[in-house]
Formats: sequence, structure tokens, C-alpha cells
Amino acid sequence: MIMGRRATLGMAGTVFGASAATAHHGWSWAEGEQTELRGTIREVYIGQPHPTLRVDAADGQWLVELGNPRQTQRAGFTAASAAAGDAVVALGNRSREQGEKRLKAVRLTVRGRTYDIYPERIRS
Repeated sequence: MIMGRRATLGMAGTVFGASAATAHHGWSWAEGEQTELRGTIREVYIGQPHPTLRVDAADGQWLVELGNPRQTQRAGFTAASAAAGDAVVALGNRSREQGEKRLKAVRLTVRGRTYDIYPERIRS
């Protein structure tokens, strides 16, 4: 009986964990319409759960989220691709939350090179 409860609790934890990961990494928090953000990179982070850029734009500082580390690297974007002070153009989907300056990038252009992070999601 006790092992049955443990197994049930373990399965519930696994389901909850999967749901939380999907919510964090999904697109439901972002608008459907794509936006272009232009600014200057303040900080580059390449790591888990996903690489990010902090970007200073005309209307303030933005958090630009990229794909997971492998996906971002497959697009050609690595820690050497950009640095603080570089100009950047990010195409992506901004947060649905009013006032939240957060963008999930599908494409980045830095130093004259374009990185298609989510090529299947790019709408021209």
C-alpha cells in the first residue's frame, strides 16, 4: 500500500514537472504577432534553461529569450557571436503581459549576421 502511494506521488510530481517545464518553455505567454526590437546588447547569457540577451532599446531594457542552448547553437549563435555594446535586431513575439519587456526571438541579426533561432516560426 505504501509503495502504491509513493508511485502515485512520484507520477504526480513527474506530470506537474512536465507541465511546469512546458509552461516555461512554451509560447503561450507570448503574443501571436511578431515584433522587431532594435537596440544595444547589454549582456549575453549562454546557458540553461535558455540563452538570453539583455538589450537596451529606446523604450527601456528588454530580456530577449533565445531557444534552448543546443537549438541556439545549431542556429550558429554562440557566446562569441555577440558582446555587450553590439547593435542587435531581434524579431520575435513579445510578452502578453502589459509592461513586461520580454521577447522570444525567432531571428537575431548581430554584427551583420542573421541567426534563425526558430526558422519555422518566422513570418516575413
